[in-house]
Amino acid sequence: MIESGHRLPGDLAMTWLIAWRAAVEALSDRLTLLMSVFFAIVLPFVLLVLAIVPLAADSEAKLGGLLAFYLLLVGLMPAVSAVGIAAGQFAGEKERGVLTPLLASPASNLAIFGGKVLGAIIPPLIYATLAESVYVLGIAMLLGPSRLLLLPAWLSITMLALLPGVACFAAIVASLISARVRTYNAAQQIGGLVLMPVWGVMLSLALKLEDWGPPALITAVTGLVLIDVLLTVVAATTWRREEVLSHT
Repeated sequence: MIESGHRLPGDLAMTWLIAWRAAVEALSDRLTLLMSVFFAIVLPFVLLVLAIVPLAADSEAKLGGLLAFYLLLVGLMPAVSAVGIAAGQFAGEKERGVLTPLLASPASNLAIFGGKVLGAIIPPLIYATLAESVYVLGIAMLLGPSRLLLLPAWLSITMLALLPGVACFAAIVASLISARVRTYNAAQQIGGLVLMPVWGVMLSLALKLEDWGPPALITAVTGLVLIDVLLTVVAATTWRREEVLSHT
């Protein structure tokens, strides 16, 4: 029996430990860092100068909706890096030969899969927060602080609330693929192809959110969260861990 002083961490603690390790590795990757900094700092200003400032003379109502839509777009650009990070969580670690100890540990499938997904979205959400801050500061600098008052409250909140759900969905799909293919490149390529139409559909729906009332906006965010939770549970349940372990 395991003595009380040496009890194994529970599922939640194990999930966090796995997530923390994955997040630290992603934040330490130089290429990911450079790309994320570009998307979080440079691109928001570029979008403001090229897409927002030329339309600043339009009606304030139309400008407010556009500013809110770009809240989602600006945050989504660094959040997309969750796909690349998640693609390396299983397939990449299998290639490097460092996945076996985790698979052989007492951690449950849900703790492993949930930890990998959480670790894949923490860095992108940090950069997405930075991107949103740069975007809002850019609006105040280039258009004037008064233009921030044009942002529709419910629509802006919804756009920001969608970011974690969208990043999580992308990470879950990429992790699901990564856990079932042999190489990191395959996981990244397949994940990108699978998610490409998802981005298109999501942005198309986001353009229509302005016409929906608060109840519909809350429903959209809640529905995305429920989809993420369900997909995570299904992915972890159907993951054949022993088969992966036997091939590592």
